[in-house]
Amino acid sequence: MAHYSDLGRELQELLRLKISPIGIKYFTKTTDIPEGFEVVQSECAICQVIAKARFHEVPVATTKQAATVCGMGGAVSGFYEIARDVADGTRNKGAWAKTVEATRKLAQNRMGIKVGKFEAMGVAPLKNLSMAPDVVQVWGTPVQMLHLVYAHIWDGGDNVEMSTNGHGASCYEALVVPYLTGQVKLAMADIGDRRFAYAADDEMIMGFPLAQLERITVNLRESYDAAYRFPYQYHMFPIWEGAVERCKA
Repeated sequence: MAHYSDLGRELQELLRLKISPIGIKYFTKTTDIPEGFEVVQSECAICQVIAKARFHEVPVATTKQAATVCGMGGAVSGFYEIARDVADGTRNKGAWAKTVEATRKLAQNRMGIKVGKFEAMGVAPLKNLSMAPDVVQVWGTPVQMLHLVYAHIWDGGDNVEMSTNGHGASCYEALVVPYLTGQVKLAMADIGDRRFAYAADDEMIMGFPLAQLERITVNLRESYDAAYRFPYQYHMFPIWEGAVERCKA
């Protein structure tokens, strides 16, 4: 594989991304966090760690002891068991959904990394990440995500799926699911990403394992040259005849 930092730069250039794609790495032990990572000391949510790495363009890490603000995000990463009152819907009734039953449904059937497998995670822009990440996330507009989909299908990749209930985008749908399944996934930045992690109104996320990075980048380059150049070259002329007559009238 070409070096992931070079591939990250190429993705950013081809898609004209405002912010570098990021790499996310899980660490078995807290002591595995490399030098140069700022380790968050206060309680935080995983989406906040991702946001600081994105916007400050620095390597940031969190431990399982710190990533406790959003119990669902930390639990699906295997940092701890999901709290009983989150799983049964009683804690977030009236905040996530109207009834206990509706709230409980939001936590059901979620896959998760085995509890205790990891003690920490690190996030950094691909262009200055010091080790191979487990998952790559690309944040961008819907049209930028569309071109990543075109890149994925260019050599026969399956349809890219998005499944959401509006809770758990950057921490689950675009991180844990690609990590566990090896699939390319799309997500809409959720309410946590927007309230606590400064996601823009029009941002979406594509998450995929590192093994897909070179293939997607090469396919993006090739598909640009053949069919899907971005930004679009709109068909300006000739103007539709009926429109011309109306303009002259």
